[in-house]
Amino acid sequence: MLKKYKITCSLLFLLFFGFHSTIAEAAPKEHEIDSLVSKLGWTKEDLQTYLSYKGLQIEDFDTIDILESQLGTPITPTNLDSLLVDLDLSREELDILLAGFHEDVTDYWFIEDLEVAIEFYQNHEEKMIDLDNFLQKIGINDQEKQLFLTHLTKLDSAALSQHIQTWEQELIPLRKLDQNETLTSTQRENLIEFWVNYFKSTSLKPVITTIDDNGNRIKRSMAELVNEPLTDTIAIELYDDNELFIADAILTADMINIPFSAESVQKMVELASISEELSTLYAAQMPDTASSLPLFLCMGYILILGGLFILLQKNYHEKK
Repeated sequence: MLKKYKITCSLLFLLFFGFHSTIAEAAPKEHEIDSLVSKLGWTKEDLQTYLSYKGLQIEDFDTIDILESQLGTPITPTNLDSLLVDLDLSREELDILLAGFHEDVTDYWFIEDLEVAIEFYQNHEEKMIDLDNFLQKIGINDQEKQLFLTHLTKLDSAALSQHIQTWEQELIPLRKLDQNETLTSTQRENLIEFWVNYFKSTSLKPVITTIDDNGNRIKRSMAELVNEPLTDTIAIELYDDNELFIADAILTADMINIPFSAESVQKMVELASISEELSTLYAAQMPDTASSLPLFLCMGYILILGGLFILLQKNYHEKK
């Protein structure tokens, strides 16, 4: 009896130990990561930054091979020439296309990412340039625009799509307003309500500051902007849920009118819409990074509980 008990316990211990060993191994090892980033000429921080752009982190990958396959193929003159042939582009045409978005080939490390960018820019060239001009007008630079897009691509795509449809409906009456009039208090209230919803839906936290002609700065809430006359410059800083800086914008008093209000709503909706499409493109090229860990977890506990059940059953029958 004692011998059977010891054997059963030993088997359960080995099963449990093996199960937890599987958990411990379900991530790339530190020396493997060091070897990978060294091969790329990166640092570990570079790798983490790159993965975060796609809404991922090192811990999302079971093995270093899966992680490396996610990164893609480093750009070489040979595969770049091959890509240009496939896309029917000359190198000069590619340089002109990327320059329109303040980029060049050296901004990309992997050929797969460059291909996604080329196809995206070709399909959205006019809209992206128009959007870029608007963002520059309100003080959002290229780096901040990229942070903004990166943040939006990490959001739930289905939920964002629903919000975009709602916002596009809300744009219709705004476009019909008399463009020569100033905003009424009701129109301002509706506009503020839109921005409150927009920031909440996109997980952005605005920090709003008014700046008068003497440079005095006062922090304001969104609600305060409804009732107070907008005669001062408004500075808006945007942060994500982790308090990380995304972008800041400057709105002068003369911008707070119906044409600009309609344009700003439209551009922010377009930005969200573009990010949704970009997110879909990147998702299409990603391998399945889902870990098998939950499956092992379930199997492990089932086996452990099964073993305990058999042991208890044996003890029960032997006592009888």
